Amino acid sequence: GGHNVVLALAELCNQGHTLFGINGGPGGLLRGDLTELSLNTCQEYLNRGGFDLLKTDRTKIKTTEQFDQVRHVVRDFQLTGLIIIGGDDSNTNAVLLANALVHENCTVVGVPKTIDGDLTSPPYLPVSFGFRSACDMYSTMVTALIRDTRSSQKYWHIVKLMGRSASHITLQVANQTQPDLYFIGEYLARDKVTLSAVIDTITDHILTSNKEGQNYGVILIPEGLLEWTPDVKQLILTLNNLLSETSYDATTIQEQLSGVERDLFQSFPLYIQNQLLMDRDSHGNVQLSRIETERLVIEMCQARLAQKDPNYHFHSLPHFYGYEGRCCDPNAFDAAFCLQLGYIAGQLALQGYTGYMAACDGVTKESKCYGVPIASLLNMEQRHGKKSPVIEKTIVT
Repeated sequence: GGHNVVLALAELCNQGHTLFGINGGPGGLLRGDLTELSLNTCQEYLNRGGFDLLKTDRTKIKTTEQFDQVRHVVRDFQLTGLIIIGGDDSNTNAVLLANALVHENCTVVGVPKTIDGDLTSPPYLPVSFGFRSACDMYSTMVTALIRDTRSSQKYWHIVKLMGRSASHITLQVANQTQPDLYFIGEYLARDKVTLSAVIDTITDHILTSNKEGQNYGVILIPEGLLEWTPDVKQLILTLNNLLSETSYDATTIQEQLSGVERDLFQSFPLYIQNQLLMDRDSHGNVQLSRIETERLVIEMCQARLAQKDPNYHFHSLPHFYGYEGRCCDPNAFDAAFCLQLGYIAGQLALQGYTGYMAACDGVTKESKCYGVPIASLLNMEQRHGKKSPVIEKTIVT
């Protein structure tokens, strides 16, 4: 739905203002790579998924030199407003940019975009745009899997769904599809459920189903499963801190771990050990989307089932539904919601509000529009081994 946000801005700017599109996100802003956007050009992208009109980028604007570069670009293009479309980090950057540009007569406004559903501010902003569209697409795919298992009567499908810091997608898709089993990371953390206990729950369910004549099904897990189970979470925190200082291989890292952490690390297959040690993301955290959690769960279930019932034959397939949903076409809700958010963001910027995030509580005629102060959403979070201010994620409760 990001294109609809831009279209709404183009319609506002068509009344005596000029709209520039920043090519390649924050990196493009630092380079001064801006292109004037016409209303006709933006209309061609109405209701089109993705964000290929402008492209995206994960550059973090955080150094004094980078803020000076932005000021230079603002002056060169005589900009009076910046609209930042993105998730919690992008909107955190928006409030920092607002502070840096306060003497440049340039407002900065954020627009909440994340399919993970973890950027909200109830009751002003009950959902970020993109969440419902992505969930509808994932639900269609999961429903097809469920129907296939009932038709062919074979395979246990382990499906990992996007959402590392919150399990909103898994919960929504589970509610829409009714799989055989699903796990919510927040509940695992709340109840201190270990990864081994998760495997026990899955294998017990599989054996019980087999006794009832059902040797197939679909099980959903969130992308952040490993970080939600307390034992693996502690191991990952330790690895993040160690790897923020230097790099290690699977052998040398074990010398830096405690006895319990070392035992857990050694219990993982070598490919998982290596994936846990891959380059960190821009926040200094392990890249969970690149860790084959779904494959790990299958291998652990295979071993546990062999212990519980050596005569049982486990047939399974792993899936990761993630990037397929990030750029799907917006559904009717998001199509309307994004146009509304674009109008709100444009009006906030034109009326001189800076450091705010556009918000709306629905898409009906009775819906109300808001500007939420981004600073009120900030929380201290561990990044690259130290605490940094970032918008607090909304998790499942």
